[in-house]
Amino acid sequence: MSLPFDVQAMVRRIGILAPILALSLSVGCSGSAPLEGALDAGADAKSGAEVVAVATPDARAAPETTVGVASSVAVDGGPTAPSPRPFANDARAHGGSGFDADTVLAVRYGEHEGYERVVLDLGAGEEPAGVVPRWTLASPEGDGLTRIHLPSASATGVSDGRFGDGLVKGFHVVRAPEGGMFVDVTARRAFRYRTLELADPARLVVDFQTAGVPLKKPLPAVGGETVLVEPHSGARVSDPLTVSGYSRNFEAANTIVLKDDEGKELVRETVTANDWSTTWGYFEATLDLPPFSGKGVLQVGTSGARDGSFEGVEIPVRGG
Repeated sequence: MSLPFDVQAMVRRIGILAPILALSLSVGCSGSAPLEGALDAGADAKSGAEVVAVATPDARAAPETTVGVASSVAVDGGPTAPSPRPFANDARAHGGSGFDADTVLAVRYGEHEGYERVVLDLGAGEEPAGVVPRWTLASPEGDGLTRIHLPSASATGVSDGRFGDGLVKGFHVVRAPEGGMFVDVTARRAFRYRTLELADPARLVVDFQTAGVPLKKPLPAVGGETVLVEPHSGARVSDPLTVSGYSRNFEAANTIVLKDDEGKELVRETVTANDWSTTWGYFEATLDLPPFSGKGVLQVGTSGARDGSFEGVEIPVRGG
């Protein structure tokens, strides 16, 4: 099965041609020049801003066949537009105001001189919102995962996408266990970032700049319709073992299996994610492990509908 970033994979999964949500937003897209009080249109990006988005199964039918495309008309932020913060490696950040914006309309990406940009277009229902709602960002130093939590979000027009071959790899939109939704953005190397809020329409901009060093741990493992965030590949596991991630498996079912180096099954448990039909659903389970040392294999996923074979993530782990 193709990676979940592939639109065709999603079409095969739901068995019908998913209607495509067309958004023609009069918003400023990723500009080629560094932000100096304004955000220019994406058509000006160094190598062209790339719109990356996957339609959800319940997306509205529309004449256009693209998702999250901004207006070709540039929107100048004007002299009062906020300036971006300096690039930093802060573990946490927050901002926004209110809870009016309840929808992730689109996720956009562009390459620029010295950095790469990800833009979240935020709406109130199907219309662009006026201001960016409250948000928090978690980005542990040296980790390739950035999590942007939007407590007021309850719907999304996009669910996942793959970016270019540079620093920033791709994204997933996930229903958060504590309410709202979060957007996970992954990067191939350690990075610094900066954020910027733009209003009318509401956009949350996150710029990524390489830190010039490798990641401290592997990125979340991806397989089938499952993303495993914890534990990571090669991790040392012990009792109790917490397993977390998100998936779009049938009926939100996720089976977790731990085997020793001889293939003996030590633990098996099935947990349910909090979504699967409209976007990625979060799951988490804490498992009681028997005495276990040496090499092992952790599988997280589901049985294939065609022949019952395993579909999901399989990573090596170490006991003790």
